[in-house]
Amino acid sequence: KKAPPYYAVKVPVFSFEKLNDVNSYLGPEMKSTGEVLGLARTRNEALYKGLVASGLKVKTAAHGGYVGVLLSVDNHDLPEIISLADKLSKLNITIYATEDTADAVSTLGIPVTKVSGTENMEKLYSLLESGKIDYIVYTGALFDRTLDDYIALRRKALSLGIACFTSLDTAGALAEIIASGYNEENTELVDLNAMRTAKEKIRFAKMEGCGNDYIFFDNFNGEIAGVQSLCVSLCDRYYGIGGCGIVLMEKSEVADVKMKLYNSDGTLGKMGGNAIRCVGKYLYDNNIVKKTFVTVETDSGVKNLQLYTSGGLVTYVSVDMGKIDFSAKNLPTTAQIERLIDYPIEVCGRVYEATCCSVGNPHCVVFAEDVNTLDLNKIGPYFENNKFFPERINTEFVRVVNSATLRMRAYERGNGETVACGTGACAAVAAACIKGYCEKGKDITVKLKGGDLIVNYTDEKTVLTGNANLVFYGEITV
Repeated sequence: KKAPPYYAVKVPVFSFEKLNDVNSYLGPEMKSTGEVLGLARTRNEALYKGLVASGLKVKTAAHGGYVGVLLSVDNHDLPEIISLADKLSKLNITIYATEDTADAVSTLGIPVTKVSGTENMEKLYSLLESGKIDYIVYTGALFDRTLDDYIALRRKALSLGIACFTSLDTAGALAEIIASGYNEENTELVDLNAMRTAKEKIRFAKMEGCGNDYIFFDNFNGEIAGVQSLCVSLCDRYYGIGGCGIVLMEKSEVADVKMKLYNSDGTLGKMGGNAIRCVGKYLYDNNIVKKTFVTVETDSGVKNLQLYTSGGLVTYVSVDMGKIDFSAKNLPTTAQIERLIDYPIEVCGRVYEATCCSVGNPHCVVFAEDVNTLDLNKIGPYFENNKFFPERINTEFVRVVNSATLRMRAYERGNGETVACGTGACAAVAAACIKGYCEKGKDITVKLKGGDLIVNYTDEKTVLTGNANLVFYGEITV
């Protein structure tokens, strides 16, 4: 029997926020006023679509955001709430809980803030009104004297737009879809008039340059759809293929090939220095473009590649990344200044001097004496989502070893810390030249966790050179 190509999740829709005097406790009688359908390749994506379509606002703590949850469950649910609290804590969600629930959660060492229960509704209302609570999970004593208190609490939550769950299964599903990373931008729009009749088998190549790995698809026939949602499932290093993103190779009217790059969260990346070198290798090694000078169309313009071969296969590639743009407005940024050179940015109570530029993607370069001791998982999200950068930004933390050598760590928007970043290496060298640490027109070695990249920066162009390797070919069923 063929496996169906889609998961379908039906979610009821309630109108308690519109019908103010209705008892919102859910019993055996029908109270829904409609239903929606979530349709997707994976169960979690279908769940996400269904819950969002039903009116739920899914908020996550990704990229340095704050999310809080209030837990209050009956005694027979205490063993199960510990597992749910553990999932939520690992998602960086701040946990508040009433007394017995908090005591149970804390037995596993999970951080939890104890709050008053329904016996002190005013304090509970004050907590909800503070903006610290985004979700409520409540199964406490629905059949005793606190039922009226629960109904009042749910009405208050609805008036504040706070999602309220009375089923631990549904709350667990919420934790799963938060962990999966789906959002309204990276879910597939399913055309009901052109639905797949069976699962698809797609060939791919896993390739890396300086440890920066991507999943490459030959899309010259234009048949691959929903690539944003594919990023979420396939780029996961535990449950998918694993990679920093997906690259589609397509037909171009102005170059040998068109490259479309997507980060692991499904967001579009206009340029990828390590990815584009691997595109050149793929074209040559697979006899698609059998020449050592290749042009590639990207979302930041056409780039020229010079391929270097050994034993009939490409090993190294140089790519002309073009002119680096230091104009602040083209990053873009909200800072009212022509260029951001040594611009002060406060992160986690410390002021960093940032030099920013665009290499197809926006970059923020911070020079430091010791990049190895920086906690990028803590400060990286605050740079990425800084108020000065409305479209988020990539950040490079750089130590000047000498006039010909830089050591760098990269925090990429949509990917977190990566072992290498080609455009980031170019930004780092450009910033070092602007500040007088390095000399324009000279080859500068940038040392990263994944290996070394060579960058030659001038006012008119920037040439990036590094390895390009095939990890393996494979086939995935989606």
